[in-house]
Amino acid sequence: MTPDVKVLAVLYCYPPMLVPAAVCYAKLMLGLRRNGADVEIVTIAPDSFVSPGGPLYLDHALAAVVQDEATQHVIWSPEGSLWVRAAKLLDPSRRLTYRWLEPKKREWTYSALRYLRRKDLSRYDVLLTCSQPHANHLLGLELKKRTGLPWIAYFSDPWTENPYAGFRSKRVRAYNRALENRVLSEADLVLFTCEEMRELVARNHPALDAERSGLLPHAFVPDWYAPDPESRATRAQGEVRILQTGSFYGLRTPLPLIAALQRVASKLPLEGHLRIDSYGGMDDKYREQIGREGLAGILGVHGFVSYLKALSMMKEHDALLLIDAPLTTTAESVFLPSKLIDYLGSSTPIVAVTPDHGATARVVREVGGVVCPLERPGELDDFLLRVVRGGTIHTHPRADEVARYDYREVGRSLLAMMERCTRRAG
Repeated sequence: MTPDVKVLAVLYCYPPMLVPAAVCYAKLMLGLRRNGADVEIVTIAPDSFVSPGGPLYLDHALAAVVQDEATQHVIWSPEGSLWVRAAKLLDPSRRLTYRWLEPKKREWTYSALRYLRRKDLSRYDVLLTCSQPHANHLLGLELKKRTGLPWIAYFSDPWTENPYAGFRSKRVRAYNRALENRVLSEADLVLFTCEEMRELVARNHPALDAERSGLLPHAFVPDWYAPDPESRATRAQGEVRILQTGSFYGLRTPLPLIAALQRVASKLPLEGHLRIDSYGGMDDKYREQIGREGLAGILGVHGFVSYLKALSMMKEHDALLLIDAPLTTTAESVFLPSKLIDYLGSSTPIVAVTPDHGATARVVREVGGVVCPLERPGELDDFLLRVVRGGTIHTHPRADEVARYDYREVGRSLLAMMERCTRRAG
């Protein structure tokens, strides 16, 4: 592909928004730029974003790092407007409004489409739409029809096959499924973060054929793990320090860790020997439970920190902890958490409390980390007992396995797929 290939990327989320999708897209755009692409992105104005899970945190330090890496088309979304709020309040089941408000965040696509219709899109070589939200792909459908540009649809989460997603009715789910099938049918290339997700979607959607699908994992940026002198971890003599970053929500809770610490603390003293710090969002009921159980001196709960500070802290700890949600309707986990890839970039040993089968367990085992299956809680107990008694945590992630997630390699892979995509499109 020519070095000056022009990419129009529909992202919705982007820094300074401190949400996982924004961070993932920032690294992906950086990878494209480092491989010679000319990238322009379409994103929401942060002030118009309505967060479903509480206040939106802004990370201006991360924005300063990436702000010059791509031209940004910042679009005001009507999702907080009176008419949208009224429509959602008056029709909570989407019985009448599903064609205008589904999938989630669809209201933003109307503003984005009006904006893009006024632009000369003929100067772009390829169109990239990323989810979350899945509504972004509806812009891909419209722009593909209007311009004929080669279109790549990138899924970081399943759409209607997401085992943790709830739809307001069977009609709403069927409508989402019909839109998803259109995307899978009309996109020139459909990408997923892991093979497990691609297989799940392919089994349930005949519209997706193997020749038009591929894999593109999340990425990390090695240069972003610079030490922060103000956040050096302090520890007692011989104390093992473990870090967990990211919010708990839905079925992903700290309960497996709390329960394991309760069981281990009944067998031997932990304070002064083990310290686990969690940074991000956590429901107050879990904070209160940690206090009631006398675990506050072992499990520290903190608020959000900037993304770059979180990366620096990863290098200061003995191990990094990841806790996934349990399985519900699938036989394996089809999610590759972006946090896991950030962990890999730090070269710090990793322990994952996750379903025994799935993307997280596979990747952690490939790099030489520790998997404590959610189905066998005693294995987390054994791990904690071993490290408190002075045993080794585990080896550092294997450099050869980690290298495939470097943002330059991921960007190179995406550009190569863009080249094949545009060649097929003629």
